[in-house]
Amino acid sequence: MSDEIEEIKRRLDITEVVSSYLTLKKAGTNLKANCPFHQEKTPSFMVSPERQTFKCFGCGEGGDIFTFVEKIEGLDFYNALKLLADRAGVELKKRSIKYGNGEFKADRKTALFEINDLAMRVYHKIFQDHEKAEPARKYMEKRGISDETISEFKIGYAPDSWDFLIRFLKKHKYSEEEMLQAGLVVRGEKGKYYDRFRGRIMFPIFNIMGQTIAFTSRVLVDNAKEAKYLNSSDSPIYTKGDVLYGLDKARMSIKEKDMAVVVEGNMDVIACHQAGFRNVVASSGTALTEQQLKILTRYGGETAFCFDTDSAGETAMKRAIILAVKNDMTTKIVAIPPPFKDPDEAIKSSPKNWERAIQNAKPSVPYWIDLLIRKNPELEITDKKKIAKEVLSVIKMTYSPIEKEAYIKYLAEKLSISEKSLLDALDKSKIEKNETKKSDFLKKELTTIDRLATLLWHDQNLVEKLSEKVMTELSDENYPNFIEMIKKDEINKEKLPESEVNRLSGNLMIMGEEIDLSDPEIISAEISYLSKRIESDQKEDLRESFAKKIKEAETRGDKEAIRDLLNEFSSLIK
Repeated sequence: MSDEIEEIKRRLDITEVVSSYLTLKKAGTNLKANCPFHQEKTPSFMVSPERQTFKCFGCGEGGDIFTFVEKIEGLDFYNALKLLADRAGVELKKRSIKYGNGEFKADRKTALFEINDLAMRVYHKIFQDHEKAEPARKYMEKRGISDETISEFKIGYAPDSWDFLIRFLKKHKYSEEEMLQAGLVVRGEKGKYYDRFRGRIMFPIFNIMGQTIAFTSRVLVDNAKEAKYLNSSDSPIYTKGDVLYGLDKARMSIKEKDMAVVVEGNMDVIACHQAGFRNVVASSGTALTEQQLKILTRYGGETAFCFDTDSAGETAMKRAIILAVKNDMTTKIVAIPPPFKDPDEAIKSSPKNWERAIQNAKPSVPYWIDLLIRKNPELEITDKKKIAKEVLSVIKMTYSPIEKEAYIKYLAEKLSISEKSLLDALDKSKIEKNETKKSDFLKKELTTIDRLATLLWHDQNLVEKLSEKVMTELSDENYPNFIEMIKKDEINKEKLPESEVNRLSGNLMIMGEEIDLSDPEIISAEISYLSKRIESDQKEDLRESFAKKIKEAETRGDKEAIRDLLNEFSSLIK
């Protein structure tokens, strides 16, 4: 084993590294958390400080500090080693290294990390010292951003040049193709390369370990000729929907305050951190995604959304609430007090504005209800129907019966109508008057299998989007023939029993009230979500079954049976 690896292990404790990504809790001599590699309800991910290893008894993943970073960052061994070396302050002197039975070398991703890091350093240096960056310095000064904050966030300036960065990186022996893959240059129609960022303030985007992986940029003067904000393109080390801006600096405060606040823009994050509110992050050049929400759940506690008060901000808020509800997350909304339109403005007037807004954050669904009522204060019958339809579609997605009941009660009070009326609407028991006696299933909540089967009934081409694991293990007593057809990829609606046809047709009516079945993007997102949910439920059922068997073996003192059960479980869960 190389001296560098030994030195990294000496300087970095596995608890310190893992806690960068997860909130760990004491479990005897070990530490536990929800596993980041699979969905689960009960923590089965364990870290052993004594052995300097981790093990998930749910999905079977395990290993040391290097294995963990490889898995969670999607890196090979060398790049995981380099990431940890940078964090530990250890210099890797060679471009290849031996570990175990293999030899690992620097590759394309290594170069992309290095290119982005060099770009961050040169842009930041130019912002601080170059005369051409004076307008950028004055702009940030006008926005109230201090030198200390600029240094902390490594804010930079890209000169108004077509090839400044290309020339700079060529001197460091990187090719234009590598710069293109890093998302920092663009190739024109005639094959010529030029800098993606020109004459812009640069905001580096860091991964959780503090490595530069991309940039967001802003023009100095707003005009219609070019986009106000421009982001790095996706690359092998950066996917917009998988990254939260500022999380590397916010993660400890999120754990301490037991709350993460998600805002819209980079400047909002920077203003909040500068004012001492360091549990704030933003989406990275894209609308908030399901993956970003899942990342926040690793740190535990609440999640609150704060979006601008304009129509775009309202749309973003509603989308975020729907994503949270679908992922069984309870969230709040931070309302920016008028006349301010964003956190940056509110804080500039007085940090207490933001502090009070956080303290007064309201549960998301009730906030949504209040917002709709403010827009329709007369509350005519048509207004009540419209509001109920919009909100019930969200309540219907809620998994917790306690939350559902609370939201129904709140909506009934606000609309001055009975809870029974809303429950009738929610159950869809009065969909069509000419269909007098619906089957009982129309009065029930659709299960995950119900919803998945119904979407495949709606469009059989969606079968292609199912994973092999879901296809193999998919089963339900209500659709035995239809599911068999799905598995064989031979769907023939005319050969299905009438009972299954009626059930699926009824389900389709219910789902048509909840989601836009004419929107391919919405359907695709729903299929993806349902597939992951089914895989998660299957693994959870398997884990609980084996946990019971292992407990019985422990009671008997049968060590051989315990070993066999663990091995069998590990092979099944992969």
